[in-house]
Amino acid sequence: MAARSSRSKRLLRALFGRSSRTKGRISEEEIDRAIHMVIEGTDPRLRLVSGYKRKLRRPVIRSLLYLKRLPDRIPGPFEASSAAFGSDPQINALFASADDMHELFGANQTVRDFFAQAPDCAVGFCSLGMYREEKHIFGMELEGGMVRKDVAQVAVNFSGHWVGVCAASLEELKQQLMWRGFHSLTASALARIVGLKAKTTELERQRILLKAKLREIKAQARGLEPVVDTNRAEAGDRAAVQHRLDETERQLGEAKASLGTLDDYLRQIRQVLSHPSRYLKVKPRCVHINRMGIKARSANERGSAQVLTAQISLSHQAPFDVVLVTPHHPKLGGRP
Repeated sequence: MAARSSRSKRLLRALFGRSSRTKGRISEEEIDRAIHMVIEGTDPRLRLVSGYKRKLRRPVIRSLLYLKRLPDRIPGPFEASSAAFGSDPQINALFASADDMHELFGANQTVRDFFAQAPDCAVGFCSLGMYREEKHIFGMELEGGMVRKDVAQVAVNFSGHWVGVCAASLEELKQQLMWRGFHSLTASALARIVGLKAKTTELERQRILLKAKLREIKAQARGLEPVVDTNRAEAGDRAAVQHRLDETERQLGEAKASLGTLDDYLRQIRQVLSHPSRYLKVKPRCVHINRMGIKARSANERGSAQVLTAQISLSHQAPFDVVLVTPHHPKLGGRP
């Protein structure tokens, strides 16, 4: 039992302590930067909480360890060029045309700023976000030398493309993505606090209405003498409203207690950072489609090719797909 306890302590120190092993994975500079992001992204008054850095340390490290692994789940990098559009089914599937692809990277401010600051860099490493839609349609299909019409098919479409971050190397890109992920967790923590505040306001409104309803029922009971059945109905209504009022006041008490002090705010943030996978998920996805964007019925279907993406799910917005790409410098790389 003692040996098991000793091993557990060593594991905790490796994950959360200040040992050299921890610094090998998460540096003190990264921890300090993350804590600063949390405070600035939620409520700067949290610096007034005694020991706020110590209280945030373990949740922050847990989130950073989780986020460091996520960029490796994103497929790529894939070359984003005219040549690739013509030869690579992956790039061909993501864009409607080579012109659309060049227009996206040529007009995107993130890409333009990157190449302006790195004029000697021939290619950049970027994250490409987009929305994926699968739509059931009826189309034509060649089977046994015969053309069949009105065949049920699934069309796969990628739209609404945007560039998230751009870097000079794959490693730098993954670092930037990690910090983007941490920013998203901070936004989720803020959304949790805002949601609790909104819930408190709504419960207070409900309590006012229920109290008014209860007074109305009691006032009606003191009016002209009702018949027996009406009296019983009013008693039932009064009991039901009283039950709802009691439950509302209980929930209101819990909601107020969850944000009563700045320490409570910090507790809500720690809850999010201690469970990052609940608020940010990266799920690799694979689909086989042909050059017309029609989903294959099997991976071995003739004329189909594998297209890889990763779906990112956040707690505060709709899921989207992402890949890593390498667009060319508009002058050094041109349109190969």
